[in-house]
Amino acid sequence: MGPREEDNVMLLLVLVSLICVTVVGVLEPGQSRPAIAAAPTVMASDEPVRVVLPFNPNTIPSQR
Repeated sequence: MGPREEDNVMLLLVLVSLICVTVVGVLEPGQSRPAIAAAPTVMASDEPVRVVLPFNPNTIPSQR
């Protein structure tokens, strides 16, 4: 008879999860990233910035 369909779905989920964990476990040790950045990044600038206000629709067309 074989296993039921619910068992096949659970088996497929377990197998895919194990394959994903194995792939991540194999690839992760090769990717070493420094915890601290080498040089700080400057994000601010002295240029003026234009501020755009939110859209305010005209709900009374006769009033302009």
